Amino acid sequence: MEINQKGAVFAFTAVIIPLLMIFTGIVIDFGNLYAHHSRLQNAADAAAMAGGYAYVSSDDEPSNHPNADRAASLYTSRNHPKAEELDYLYQVRESDETRLTYFRVTLKERVSLYFLRFFPYLGDDVEISVIGCAKFRRGGTSSDGAGGNKLFNYLFTIGGGFYSINSIQNPDNYNIYQQRSNCSTYDGDMVFANQSGWNNSQGNIYLKGEAFGADGNSTITVNQAKEKGYINEPKYDGSIDIAQYYREIIQGLLSDQSTYKITDQGQQNATSSSLSQLSNQGVDVIYYNIPNLNISLNDAISGSSDKPLYIICDNVNNFNTSADMTAGRPIVLIYLGSGGFWINCNGGIFTGNIYAPFGSVSVNDNRYFFYGSIVAGQNLNLQSQGYYIQKNYTATSAATEPEAASVVLTNDRDGNVEW
Repeated sequence: MEINQKGAVFAFTAVIIPLLMIFTGIVIDFGNLYAHHSRLQNAADAAAMAGGYAYVSSDDEPSNHPNADRAASLYTSRNHPKAEELDYLYQVRESDETRLTYFRVTLKERVSLYFLRFFPYLGDDVEISVIGCAKFRRGGTSSDGAGGNKLFNYLFTIGGGFYSINSIQNPDNYNIYQQRSNCSTYDGDMVFANQSGWNNSQGNIYLKGEAFGADGNSTITVNQAKEKGYINEPKYDGSIDIAQYYREIIQGLLSDQSTYKITDQGQQNATSSSLSQLSNQGVDVIYYNIPNLNISLNDAISGSSDKPLYIICDNVNNFNTSADMTAGRPIVLIYLGSGGFWINCNGGIFTGNIYAPFGSVSVNDNRYFFYGSIVAGQNLNLQSQGYYIQKNYTATSAATEPEAASVVLTNDRDGNVEW
């Protein structure tokens, strides 16, 4: 006996297809929410780390932390394609019990629903929220203060002239609104060791980073910046001996048996990879006693971010960097030439001190963050646009480091911090 099952198949199909569509829709929506949540969490974690690092590298306080906020905002925009649509909350708390400081980033985003919007009470979108938190402590100080040789307690120490092409836009009209994307900012003292260089700097405008607000997106006129104290005015100190650090420290490192000396011209290319390899071998000081050294940093240098790698060289042919160095070792670059050298920067974050006691330093700064200081016995030339924040990474000797800052991600409740 034959049974006609066509009707049963049609009935089954009529039931299963809507269920499959509902199931597929739920999977798509939840998958989309998960992807957005993961991306948002990564952005929050990166922003917390960047904010924490900026905090320990600046004079920020728990009640007012513009440098940390600015760095966190930058990392949020870099790691999230729709950062302008997010809600931000940056917080700093200090714990007396653990002597640690916590920088917390809360990010919120509204994510559109596709199939779930047809369910009751859900609506067209849903808000997701994530928290990234970093814990850290500021480093201690050595006997000469600020974590190292006092010569590097200034943002710039200049023995000749200072030339910054894009210090501000429209320098002839102080009522034009300035935008950070069109000028450089300078957080830290700029000190001249000679009267002539200081005299020539007078009348030029150098803006502090805080002029553009915590997120860096505010606009301000030069006249408004003057009224609010956001102008960085260079200083003169005729007692500064720029070559003192060379005589007292660097000459000793050149003869130190622990200094790794490179004399083979076949090794004239210093890359992130080659420097990381030496760092992993325990090398703290490298002396390139060769002509035409090429330095290329496209990644962080392996090792602890609280211990600098000293690079001493007689001659620099090219110095190119696009790296975000915050996750690795900063560098203390000592250039012993009497001429000058260029640093070509294309984005990224540089951490380190530049020391050229007998020469000039020129920086082609293409929208990058510089955490450190520059000491030039002759001229300092800034050709484009960068954001400079003072930080002293040097120590009285390469083997004697102060207690340094450390920044790590943590659970938001770690340390029982009350927010």
